[in-house]
Amino acid sequence: MIPEISLELSSLGQIQLRPIQASDQIELYELMGKVYRDAYQSIWTDAGAWYVDIIYGKETLEKELKRERSHYFFIELEGQRAGVFKYDFPFSPRETPIPSAMKIHRLYLDSRYHGTGLAKLLIDYAERIARGNKLENIWLEAMSCQPQAKRFYEKCGFEVVYSYKLDFERIYPEFREILIMRKKLTINYIN
Repeated sequence: MIPEISLELSSLGQIQLRPIQASDQIELYELMGKVYRDAYQSIWTDAGAWYVDIIYGKETLEKELKRERSHYFFIELEGQRAGVFKYDFPFSPRETPIPSAMKIHRLYLDSRYHGTGLAKLLIDYAERIARGNKLENIWLEAMSCQPQAKRFYEKCGFEVVYSYKLDFERIYPEFREILIMRKKLTINYIN
């Protein structure tokens, strides 16, 4: 079982990463129904309902929680759910090889927490975990139709290494491009 993790961000206070359990599926679904749709509903013909149903449904959650490489958390501030954070390692994309890598699989925040430094804190935390596991890269996928996300990841040191089109029919065609972004990590080995 993944332990709960506490982080500190001076402007927000104490942040808890609480491991998501199968029994949390309804809460996860409700949270992401709001958070995901707030950010992405305009790219979907059904406002993202199909995607939320598939990705945050019971069957998908149970599969994800069974994978040893997956680490899946609710982000909580002062007892309030602020979003979700999930990383997987070791994990390389199918589309282009990225060896010795961690994927930041999900980093979704309620819009109230955009611009607070919380996302950067979580990226930094993922980097510490990756370095601690002697991984050489972190990668993620970002939608090209979300330029603010791309700019944020570039400021964090990520670069676009590949792009492809999603084949989800319910996404409007002009919004289907996915960017695979990678950050090479420097590992300091101490003898």
